[in-house]
Amino acid sequence: MRYVMSNKWSVTEHFVITDGAGNPCFDVRGNLGLTQRLSFCNQAGEEIAEIRKHLMTTAHDILIGGRPVAEVRHTGFFGERYDIDSSFGQFTAKGSFTGWDYSISHDGQLVATISRELAFRERFVVETADGMNDVFLLAVVLAIDAIHDERRERNRAGSAGSAARPAAGCSAGPFLRRNRAHRAHAVSIRNRRQPR
Repeated sequence: MRYVMSNKWSVTEHFVITDGAGNPCFDVRGNLGLTQRLSFCNQAGEEIAEIRKHLMTTAHDILIGGRPVAEVRHTGFFGERYDIDSSFGQFTAKGSFTGWDYSISHDGQLVATISRELAFRERFVVETADGMNDVFLLAVVLAIDAIHDERRERNRAGSAGSAARPAAGCSAGPFLRRNRAHRAHAVSIRNRRQPR
């Protein structure tokens, strides 16, 4: 199945995951930085899955139907691999996480590919193999993005020397980062226009 996520997560921290034809499939709400959770709802508004961030680490738990089913964590010094220990078995994600160009495998079999698609608007595409739990795989993708972003922010803050480290649990993903960039650009334009 092909799923599409817009590159822009609105200020209300709510976005819709659609199928390849643009039909809404899931509503995702929440903020891993503030509430420490994301909620997946079906089109009837029922919560079917949840992502929760661990308080003291970058690991994330995935719950489906209210039950914990997986833990997602980075492996390796640069986080170039993610391991997913789940009740569905062991999964591994490898590839370019910054460029949204990676794959997820289960017991050596490819189960999902994640890519960036440049069209009228940039979009992120997740293609899942037949017979897989798509909600689970989409939750894994969002957890990986949150972990990757948090690690990059920590590294950036550490390399900046005097820059403050982000608060524990702060993670934005590409969606929130773009909104912050848009707001910063708007402030910059406003400041240039003000008389001195």
